[in-house]
Amino acid sequence: MKLAVHALPFFVAVSTGMAVLNAGVGIGGVFLAAITAAAFTLTIGRVLFATSRSVLMRALVAASFLVPAAMAGRHTALGVALLAGPRPFWREIIGWSGALLIGGCALHQLLRHDLPRPFRSEQDVDRPLRPSRP
Repeated sequence: MKLAVHALPFFVAVSTGMAVLNAGVGIGGVFLAAITAAAFTLTIGRVLFATSRSVLMRALVAASFLVPAAMAGRHTALGVALLAGPRPFWREIIGWSGALLIGGCALHQLLRHDLPRPFRSEQDVDRPLRPSRP
């Protein structure tokens, strides 16, 4: 479950690798392009998530990492449920439970690696909720 946050970089790596392979590049070039694209995606996503002050931007970056992770979790849980053979209603319950579980794990991993905020001004310093009385 610790790899849940890497679903988007994995998807980018596979897509880039297939595009480069179809362009006629050899296996070594495909591997290099795929690893580079995955590392770039993960790095840019984490830096954007950590340094953005906008809640909307952080939510969009988080969603771009969480949706592929949740869908991968749903399909994995649904595949396991199909092997067990319960009724279709229970298969869907198991599948969506897997999506929620893996999406939550990906969110936890994304928040755990949150970098410290570099641009803090004097106005951003934590103040007590009540002003002190003279």
